[in-house]
Amino acid sequence: MKRFISILMLLLMVFLCTGCADGGEAQVKLIEIPLTQEEYAFGVDKNQPQLLQQANAFIEKILTDGTLDEICKAHFEEGAPQAIQTYPLDASKDQLVVATNTPFEPFEYMKGEKYYGVDLEIASTFAEYLGQELVVVNMDFSAVCLSVAQGKCDIAMAGLTVTEDRQKSVDFTIPYYQAFQTLIVKAEDSTFDGCESAEDVEEILRSVGQSAKIGVQAGTTGQFYVQGDEDWGFEGFDAKCVGYKSAALAVQNMLNGNVDYVIADRAPAENIVQAFTSDSFWQKIEGFWQIFSREGGYRQVLQGLQNTLVIAVSGLLIGTLIGMLIGAVRVIPKYKRLPRILDKICSVYVGFFRGTPIVVQLLLGYYVLLPALNINCSSLTVCIVVFGLNSGAYVSEIMRGGIASVESGQMEAGRALGLNFYTSMRKIVLPQAIKNILPTLGNEFISLIKETSVVSFVGTLDIYVAFDRIGSNDYEYMVPYLAMALVYIVLVAIVSAMVKLLERRLARSDRNFASN
Repeated sequence: MKRFISILMLLLMVFLCTGCADGGEAQVKLIEIPLTQEEYAFGVDKNQPQLLQQANAFIEKILTDGTLDEICKAHFEEGAPQAIQTYPLDASKDQLVVATNTPFEPFEYMKGEKYYGVDLEIASTFAEYLGQELVVVNMDFSAVCLSVAQGKCDIAMAGLTVTEDRQKSVDFTIPYYQAFQTLIVKAEDSTFDGCESAEDVEEILRSVGQSAKIGVQAGTTGQFYVQGDEDWGFEGFDAKCVGYKSAALAVQNMLNGNVDYVIADRAPAENIVQAFTSDSFWQKIEGFWQIFSREGGYRQVLQGLQNTLVIAVSGLLIGTLIGMLIGAVRVIPKYKRLPRILDKICSVYVGFFRGTPIVVQLLLGYYVLLPALNINCSSLTVCIVVFGLNSGAYVSEIMRGGIASVESGQMEAGRALGLNFYTSMRKIVLPQAIKNILPTLGNEFISLIKETSVVSFVGTLDIYVAFDRIGSNDYEYMVPYLAMALVYIVLVAIVSAMVKLLERRLARSDRNFASN
């Protein structure tokens, strides 16, 4: 624990020393040359053709009556963007469920706990047009179209460019916005200052060869542009393409010296460039506190903390129950056929859940298994079940080791007293095994708490997602991520203290029993 605190304090000192300069100077700049031509549209569930027709009719309406122009003016020019009212998901109500990904300002982004953006204002207006409640589900960009294809959401609105691959998953509406990719470089970089066309920029990008790294948001047109794509007609470059969760993180890594350039959609790129200034450490803290306290960010953190603990605690309880059953099966005598069959089944179960990452298990459960079985349940429920099954595989091995650590004479003594194998295991061996494995179970609980950071792939809010959203408000992630690290450290410290307290009490009870 002291080591973790020392590391955190060292990081704070480093940031204090490097962040004390006066802020306000731009750190990056935008090369104002369109590199591509593309169209944004909304992806609609293929099983809802009527919704596609309604969406197309609605888009034609807002294109002609000036509604879209008014929304765009509020975000691209001097205006006042409107916060979007969203509702909790409720299968009993008539709702329009929209999958999106923030930050992608000005199309979809958050301020505190409220949603804003061109796409989301269109979604709100469309929901009113249909007479439905709007439900916004914020998830990783890679999962947006997938969630619609699997029937989890009705429409994907995330600054989506129409591509043939995406058309296999969703039906696209008519386009509503013309977009293009641009280049972001460091403020002091003059390499592209003399460029006047896309060809000039591409000539320089080709000349840098494999020595350069270009950052992009993974799964976007920028990635296809850098890597090359026949359907788009992009030749690609020899430079290494590095994908990130968002273009803002790519820009941050460029400033850290890990990539040379960043390619991103024009409108979001402009907002990112404006946000990346050399603010002092205290200015960053002030910005974080503004979002956290005054704009409702703390409510997301509290909800994320609650979900993290619910998933971890429930997962550990389910895992302990499964682990005890499997651990017992693994150690019972295999003289009869049934125990041998059960042992093989348990081996397959343990092999699968220990041999695959938990994020893969989440994706398989939420996007493959549930649709195949035609089961509809919340993403939080899926996370609890998957984490429980995953934990069960590890706890079973922990339990097996704990049982093996109990002297064989304990079982023999129980059998000598006339108890059968199962009663001896339940009343004599397992209670001692649980005492032996308690520290390891504590470590398993700590691992579950930290592993909940992957639940964003299925649209669940946890501690990581909450602080990440706070960082995405102004593309400043340093303070939110430090605060997130502190929260995790405190949680781990509390769990460790509880485990040690329980160990001491169990040891005291053992000493009292021995003295009697």
